[in-house]
Amino acid sequence: MMFLIPSGIFRSRRDAFALIILLVVTAVTPARASDFVSEVDLQPLEGLAIHTEGRLNSFGSYANALMYEISGSRKIDGRAPTYTYLDMLFRPSVYEDADVIYVKNKLVRKMMIDALRKSPSSMARIENFDARMADFQKVGLTSGSILADPALIELMGRLKSDLIRTNKDVTSMEIASRVMNPSFLLGQMKLIPPSGDSLDVPWRSISSLMLLPSEDDDMSLRPQPTLDGLDRETQDRIANAWHALFTSWTSGDSVGVNAAIAQLAIVVPSVNPTLYPSESRLSWESWYFRNHQLTRIWLVYMLSLILLLLGLVYRWRWARWSGMTVFFVALALQTFAVGLRWYISGRWPNSNMYEAVTTAAWFGSVGALGLEFFVRRTGMKSIFALSAATASMVALMAAYYLPAYMNPNISNMMPVLNDIWLYIHTNAIIFSYCLIFMAAVSGGLYIVNRMFGGAPAYAKAGGAASVLLSTGAGASDVSTGGSAPVRRARLGEVLDGVSMLLMELSFVLLWAGLVMGAIWADHSWGRPWGWDPKEVFALETFIVFAVLIHVRMKVQDKGLWTAWLCVLGAAVMLFNWIVINFVITGLHSYA
Repeated sequence: MMFLIPSGIFRSRRDAFALIILLVVTAVTPARASDFVSEVDLQPLEGLAIHTEGRLNSFGSYANALMYEISGSRKIDGRAPTYTYLDMLFRPSVYEDADVIYVKNKLVRKMMIDALRKSPSSMARIENFDARMADFQKVGLTSGSILADPALIELMGRLKSDLIRTNKDVTSMEIASRVMNPSFLLGQMKLIPPSGDSLDVPWRSISSLMLLPSEDDDMSLRPQPTLDGLDRETQDRIANAWHALFTSWTSGDSVGVNAAIAQLAIVVPSVNPTLYPSESRLSWESWYFRNHQLTRIWLVYMLSLILLLLGLVYRWRWARWSGMTVFFVALALQTFAVGLRWYISGRWPNSNMYEAVTTAAWFGSVGALGLEFFVRRTGMKSIFALSAATASMVALMAAYYLPAYMNPNISNMMPVLNDIWLYIHTNAIIFSYCLIFMAAVSGGLYIVNRMFGGAPAYAKAGGAASVLLSTGAGASDVSTGGSAPVRRARLGEVLDGVSMLLMELSFVLLWAGLVMGAIWADHSWGRPWGWDPKEVFALETFIVFAVLIHVRMKVQDKGLWTAWLCVLGAAVMLFNWIVINFVITGLHSYA
């Protein structure tokens, strides 16, 4: 970077300004790199269509998914996945010893570190060994050169042979190393549509037009023969734009990069406009992933939860109405997010863990809004919204903060899921799960109310229906003119009534979901029940609520028993959704 200083000045004042020059050069170098990152405009490239696994994605969302295979949810140096994709492609030597490969299993990390520490040659070979190993244990990022260290060969073979506990982790590391290869990255850039109008014909990669240079050539790209169905002029325009992108990127010329990307964004869709997907869908898809899949809506739900709690505890009417207004806004935003994912994926979003959790929360909020309409003149008002706001807030927080466990990327459905029962059985199950969580929220509020001196009240004979007839939450009776006084339901009765109503709805939905799941299992696997872990714990959740119904009829403190069993049912449900999915292997992948 010494060319930044005029040579005449440098020579004539070397002795006087040596230190100043050194500081200037040191300061300018990262600033220029940072300027390049901020000045590069990748949005036109992110909006191009790419053909992968039989689906047309936007390049931005595909880059996000591919970088997820390498670094998990972490952004390398805080840069956009599209930037990292191109940088790995054009400057692979920068990443040979960069800590960018994510290892999720902390036990595997420790075993790798221990194996490296036992090898003095490995400790000497790895720069800043102690600091890097400490960061690796904490953050989980390591480099391809470390994974290829001879000291890890025997350990990796042993870990890969353990099919239950560690095989998946080693496979993930192998995939990450393979994905980082420039030849793979270039081959995956299937941006060029074929001729004709068939959606089944594979798209062509940039590598079919021009290859990257090898280490020993003169840094000029090598053109390929003319493709079938593509005229030479158009092919040359794409190849020239790609050449300009490469040379500008490697020289740090952001203006040249932006011009080359703009040219690609114009020429590539013109190859076959009739087959090319709409610009609107591709733009929305890129926007959706740039904005964290709109999971920050949890903040709006949190605000509504705070206001609704204030309205419930202090009986502030303004807080209740404000909370309901914010809840409605949050639900509208969440509906937009679910609808947008449906639009860009071309299917209802319930075919992976991320979609199941977020869609379940949406079902719960929609259901709560409907229930609020029916109970708007009763003491139950706003409590269903409060429970749903809690469920949606937790679900969207998990999606936002735990992307390593809830992969937000859009992928093709597994063939076994391509069935009408996916939309019947799965929706019924995940809706019931959200209602179970909502019942636990109202049950938890009942327990807290009792802890702070609330009366041991409960919804009387007729269950929740008795509370529907009451006029509000309070401890006194009210008179209605000349008619007999109408007793206002106490807070404990209202909360117990909400828990019972949610439990009854979830009980029916869960039972229907189990029956429909058996029908689908018989259709797909040839047997209605196979004692798969997911099936077993779904049944156990149902049994907990069956026990709740019978226990309630026998015990004296009905409200407290109901509340605790609602919490227990939610715990079993969460165990089913978390531990069974991420720890125990089964036929069911997520729901």
